[in-house]
Amino acid sequence: MFEIEPQLYRAVETALVEAYRIPDKARGAFRGRLAALQKAGLLGRKSMPGKGIALRYGPDQFHRMLFACELFEFGVGPSVVLSIVEELWERRLRKIFRDAENAAEHEPGPDDVILHMGGVHLMLDGWTDAVPNVNACPLHKLTDHVAMWMSMTPDDPAGLPPRALVTNLSMRLRAFHTALARSYMDELRDEARAAGKIKARAEPASRGRKRTK
Repeated sequence: MFEIEPQLYRAVETALVEAYRIPDKARGAFRGRLAALQKAGLLGRKSMPGKGIALRYGPDQFHRMLFACELFEFGVGPSVVLSIVEELWERRLRKIFRDAENAAEHEPGPDDVILHMGGVHLMLDGWTDAVPNVNACPLHKLTDHVAMWMSMTPDDPAGLPPRALVTNLSMRLRAFHTALARSYMDELRDEARAAGKIKARAEPASRGRKRTK
């Protein structure tokens, strides 16, 4: 676990842009959407911007942003994203992401963590302020879950439709971390170059001074 300095938050943003292949023309809108979610509480009460304190971005914060991006890929609206995070982050999602991170440290395989929402009805949830069931399973058990979801009938006691949203969370984390390592190093190089330019400008002045006895 590690933290990213506040001034390098742009490295996280850049990594998300790369991991989700956001085109140049859409980057402003993408960043604006993330900023709006943060102001609305996506990162938790202790990480609300605008309180006059420097924010530190660590795994919990960029896990939340990654989760939001995954839901955006399914067309889920911001209000539903915020409702799910508020309701399920501490109770379920935080652990799912920790497990997915552990799996992501190894080669892709049957133990990758799959984030899933089985029997979802997000259109209805959006109208009724309900929160969908979000859970996870290892990749090697996914077929069992899919078979169960696709066998749901109209008279199913749970009243759930034969529908599911799934994503290999471990694979998404691998893509994000690869992009983050690259963007973080780019930021460090940019800072080093900037520091070098400042030093280079200062040197001529010092060389031009005459020594006084």
